[in-house]
Amino acid sequence: MSSLISVTIDEGVKLQGYLAIDSTVNGRCHGGVRMGQDITPDMIARVARAMTLKYGFVGLPVGGAKAGIVADPEMPLESKRALLRGFGQAIEPFLKTRSYIPAADLGTSEDDIRFMLSSIGLKPQPRDLTYQLSGFYTGITVFAAAISAAHHIGLDLSHASVAIEGFGSVGASVAQAFWEKGIRVVAISTSQGAIYNRKGLDVGELIELRDRVGSHVVNLFSKGEKIDKVQLAELDVDIFSPCAQSYSITSDNANRVAARIVSPGANVPTTPEAEQVLFQRGILCIPDFVANCGSVLGSSMKRTGLREDYIRRFLEERIGQQALEIIEAADKQNIAPGIYARRIAEERFLRARASAERKT
Repeated sequence: MSSLISVTIDEGVKLQGYLAIDSTVNGRCHGGVRMGQDITPDMIARVARAMTLKYGFVGLPVGGAKAGIVADPEMPLESKRALLRGFGQAIEPFLKTRSYIPAADLGTSEDDIRFMLSSIGLKPQPRDLTYQLSGFYTGITVFAAAISAAHHIGLDLSHASVAIEGFGSVGASVAQAFWEKGIRVVAISTSQGAIYNRKGLDVGELIELRDRVGSHVVNLFSKGEKIDKVQLAELDVDIFSPCAQSYSITSDNANRVAARIVSPGANVPTTPEAEQVLFQRGILCIPDFVANCGSVLGSSMKRTGLREDYIRRFLEERIGQQALEIIEAADKQNIAPGIYARRIAEERFLRARASAERKT
């Protein structure tokens, strides 16, 4: 159960934010600081829980947490930094004791986190930093989990179509992984809207344009039809990969999701009610902490000095295998994969924590 700290400050800059600590190992926890206009206490608490499950699933002895600031992440830099400074001051006791170790997340960058910490006189430890390839590692496992799910249901990938919500470091990496394997990516979205082309989008061109213009890529790319971004989850595609905000699928739209597989790069992409609706409709929804565990696992492997090609191969093969085992086991028990996977992740987390905290 999360401990939730709510922060509201109005001293020249109005700030509303939350810190949720779901679990600790040796008194510490890790989790990103996200920024978005739709952030709620419930969302932050659930994402903090997802972090515990993610660390548990991959066997890392790390506590799960998450922080969120309610604001537009594309605001002017000066205003954004004022909010980050205020939030850092508000949770200063947690930061200075290192009981909470922050990282970049949706709507924030590593530079933002460095600034927040430096504003209260702290310097991030090298082991605390998220590697720049974190989004790429996540993309590998999202792709691998989707491929395993496709094989399980007998989906012909040579004719499959994919829609990806979000085109940041994670979403673009997922899109590139599918595109490089010749699987059609027919739709993507950013905060500025969405584009669709049933014949397939040129992901290479999209990434090149995004690197120049950011989220406005959907307005400037000429080889796709502009659609409302809320339509993305309901497109008639085979695979839907939500890689942006939480709660992309809720009880409001779960009955209209047309994809056969949901492989998320985002944390908590569905509400509990929506997850059950998808299961009852026969839509294979891979648990978020399974599909997107590449970020924490890949970064941890990178810190040990393992070769890049080994990390990539390990993530694709091992997480693909783990995802398939979860899908098959849940299928035998006639339960949603998320229910089965949470049991596994919770057991692994408790074992990892007990081992890490055992005095020797």
